[in-house]
Amino acid sequence: MGEPRLRLTYLDGIRAIAAMFVAVHHIWLGVWEDFPANSGPWWTGWLLYGHIAVAVFIVLSGFSLAIEPVRHEGRMRGGARRFFRRRAWRILPAYWAALAFSIIMIAVRNHELLGPDGTVVGHQPVTVKSVVVHGLLLQDVIGSPSPNGAFWSIAIEWQIYFLFPLLLWWQRRFTARWLVLATLAAVIFSQYVSLQFDVLSPIQGLTPQFLALFVFGMVAANVLNGPPRPRRWAMIGAGAGAALLIAYAWIAGSVTVVENFFWVDLAAGVCTALLLTGLVHARRSRLRSFFQTRFLRWTGRFSYSIYLVHSPILLTLWHFAVLPMRLDPVPRFLVMLALGMPAVIFGSWLFSRLFEEPFLRHRSWQGLREAAAARVAAARLAVSGRVPHRAPGTGVADPEASLVPEER
Repeated sequence: MGEPRLRLTYLDGIRAIAAMFVAVHHIWLGVWEDFPANSGPWWTGWLLYGHIAVAVFIVLSGFSLAIEPVRHEGRMRGGARRFFRRRAWRILPAYWAALAFSIIMIAVRNHELLGPDGTVVGHQPVTVKSVVVHGLLLQDVIGSPSPNGAFWSIAIEWQIYFLFPLLLWWQRRFTARWLVLATLAAVIFSQYVSLQFDVLSPIQGLTPQFLALFVFGMVAANVLNGPPRPRRWAMIGAGAGAALLIAYAWIAGSVTVVENFFWVDLAAGVCTALLLTGLVHARRSRLRSFFQTRFLRWTGRFSYSIYLVHSPILLTLWHFAVLPMRLDPVPRFLVMLALGMPAVIFGSWLFSRLFEEPFLRHRSWQGLREAAAARVAAARLAVSGRVPHRAPGTGVADPEASLVPEER
């Protein structure tokens, strides 16, 4: 008898909230352009910190990917080669489709929308270099115009994947505590030298603290090996840490917080890891129940698509619908929220249906071809008036993918 399925559906809810927060953050940026200062109303000040949601995503990624190794004595089932192939299959098709969609939306805006003085509004050049650099996920290493402002973190996470087998080996060999300490030492040292020596300043583009956040998530997943009892200390720690971060942001101000995102990200990563640790066995937790509400679970299933395509959707809506209204900033912000978020959710869901779900259901090109052939055959039978017979295995989600919702 195989292992029982592990369903941590609350992870989908956390992903959904993080993805939608990034989208609202970008709406704020489109209305008030003085980031990192808050030139909008005080009650919108918390929307400056969309970067924190990305940090949460990275911790979630480490946690989700570590669940399978945790259940197999710290080893990847099938080895590193299988892991890299499955990560590429999961991440790249939707990413490349979003890259193409972003470029198309830029072309539509540039060619169809002119400002009052006859110039193109919102011009954003896309060169062959930027397409190649972003297509190869090297935008954090090689500077180029970005077709999509949300793509910067995808490259960083993609590169962390290649360190995952090494991180697992280190954890098996030296324990999780030493993995955390060694990673923290490495990222703090890299941050220090990148600030001290101009020749090493490109390290900043790699956002080195994200490696530590990924490790925090990995280590948090080890709680699955322990006895199934609530970790109230973890929940208390997460709440206390979040309260301290909020107090720091309130007292120091957004400019100081943004200047110290390295340390803020590390603190937010610890809070997120503690939260995940506390929620694993807290089945009666109201917070866990909230994350498992139907809407959040549904939205979380395509949170990766929300992250990928919310920016071109919002920018296109902004230029063609909201900008011509000539509203003041606050009404403009509210209109963008009212129109933009439903558009983002619907557009991302549709994008996910086309470019994300097929690669979750079928884990090979052969599987995709067979599914496409089955759909064509079913359509022909429907046209002829006969009842189609559903081929075995078509339209059924990958069993392994259903165990733990995929990250982002």
